[in-house]
Amino acid sequence: MNNKLGTIICELRKKKGLTQKDLAEALNVSDKAVSRWETGNSYPDLDMIFEISKYFNVTFSDLLKARISEDSEDDGVEKEIINEFSQINKKNAKKVKIILLITLLVTLVLTIVIIFTNTYNRFKVYNVNFENTTDFYKTNSVYIETNIRDLFNIGNIKLKNYNIKDTDTISVNLYYLENNEEKTIYNYTNLDNIFFSDSQSYIPIDNLSNFFDRLYLKVVIINNKNEIIEYKTKLNFMLSFSNNKSFEQNEINGFKSKKNVDSENITKILLNNGFIKTTNTFIVKNDKKYQIIYDNSLNKIIYSYYKNNLNYRYTYDLTTEILEVLVFDQNNTEIEKYKYDNVNGKVLNCITGSCNDFEMAMNLLNKDILFLFE
Repeated sequence: MNNKLGTIICELRKKKGLTQKDLAEALNVSDKAVSRWETGNSYPDLDMIFEISKYFNVTFSDLLKARISEDSEDDGVEKEIINEFSQINKKNAKKVKIILLITLLVTLVLTIVIIFTNTYNRFKVYNVNFENTTDFYKTNSVYIETNIRDLFNIGNIKLKNYNIKDTDTISVNLYYLENNEEKTIYNYTNLDNIFFSDSQSYIPIDNLSNFFDRLYLKVVIINNKNEIIEYKTKLNFMLSFSNNKSFEQNEINGFKSKKNVDSENITKILLNNGFIKTTNTFIVKNDKKYQIIYDNSLNKIIYSYYKNNLNYRYTYDLTTEILEVLVFDQNNTEIEKYKYDNVNGKVLNCITGSCNDFEMAMNLLNKDILFLFE
């Protein structure tokens, strides 16, 4: 049996000056279990690998890759999932940013399409977003449901209205509501790289998806003055992939594709994310930095902001995915006017200006509103 993981555990233990018995007590296992790991006669399961990575403060994905290289008999589904997760997590370990989660999701979906096209309803991937966008930045968390276990990668949590200090004590609590009472599922002590499976929950839950409609995340901070600061948000789960043959791969949020988005569904999504309906036609969100108007009669988004004495107005057609860019100076003189085809990636009808800031425009739209429909 290949004993890469056992060798790593042995080296980490000796480097820390621990006996096998010391390590066993720290991990709440028997010293015989540690001995079997190091000699290659057995190996720790996924949850124990996670605990070992935390204890020695090493990268979770490195231990996973060593474990996966073992000559094991694990179910192929779990093996492929963990392998892909560890590869992406390893590649982006120094960044540990939102891009990690986006890349992870894309890789997982591609892997699923290749491996499970001939299976039925054994694997589901959900995009997870925070409903409270006032206190929390947008997240690209991933929830994976399999026949073996559920995996939940929340990733990094970032707060808009509070800067974390080294002296702060942090508690992250995942819970669901039952008769208005909070039932804790999992608790974490920092805001970075939050990842766990349903087998680590404090209460017996066979499938966390049963709690999607009442699942919440709460961050509690105690500062050096012993003041308690609390932020909470409901979690929204959106199925992005299932290898159930009756579920179309491009069906997201109930829409067949971005070109066929339903204005009624968009209206519901916007009203659930801080937008206000001003008339039967317009739904508006006013921010300190920008204003967004959704015209449901035309299925268009109008994004406006003021910067460096210039007025910017982006009109995005959700049906055709055509972006119209207009920029005016302080004298209301038009200095940029053109259209950009977001599907084919090319500029259309360049009338005024250099017509080359479409990337900035699309980045702002994706960051502040389009992500809600993905």
